[in-house]
Amino acid sequence: MIWDSRAFNSRFYRMVWHSLNFGLKHFLGRRVTGWEQVPPQGGCIIASNHIALVDPPFLGTAAPREVTFVAKQELFRFFLLRWLITSLNAMPLRRQGGDAAAIKLILKKLGQGWAVVMFPEGTRSRTENFLPAKSGVGLIARRSLVPVVPAYIEGTNRKLSELLKGRYKLLTRFGPPITAAEIAKYPDSREGHQQISQLVMDRIIRLKEGR
Repeated sequence: MIWDSRAFNSRFYRMVWHSLNFGLKHFLGRRVTGWEQVPPQGGCIIASNHIALVDPPFLGTAAPREVTFVAKQELFRFFLLRWLITSLNAMPLRRQGGDAAAIKLILKKLGQGWAVVMFPEGTRSRTENFLPAKSGVGLIARRSLVPVVPAYIEGTNRKLSELLKGRYKLLTRFGPPITAAEIAKYPDSREGHQQISQLVMDRIIRLKEGR
């Protein structure tokens, strides 16, 4: 796998990215497949299933370019977690702002050419099963008309001791992007947004099944 360091804008981000990747690969056996599906530049959404708090930075270290993501303000209270997610371009979101503030922030970042990590389920699944898709990803995709790269992650909800012993695999799998042209076929309405989110979720499920 060849990673283009020119895709990274920040030296510190690059240092953290390489350090985390080295540890995840050599100590926990993390595998990344389909990384070439992520557009090398321009705004895009990386949409994944969600099973653990560490999923956003985990996806960030798997993508071959710099990414950003929205994180709840509460996560910035803990020093180590704050350092990690800030290093990986987390955008703090205050609860008072709600969904409208998040949508505005994400659309701005996409317009600036960022890759933004999002989760169609809207929250973490406490089981191995997928949760129903919510309309948020569909709304952002339809309003921004950027490609959506489906991604599937596995193992981030396991204990560190279990991963070190090789009982479970740590996996990130990217699939072919859903193009802006495909997304534009859906109406810019609540129903259309939900349909786009379901399309994204279906692609994620296919990645789990190895298709």
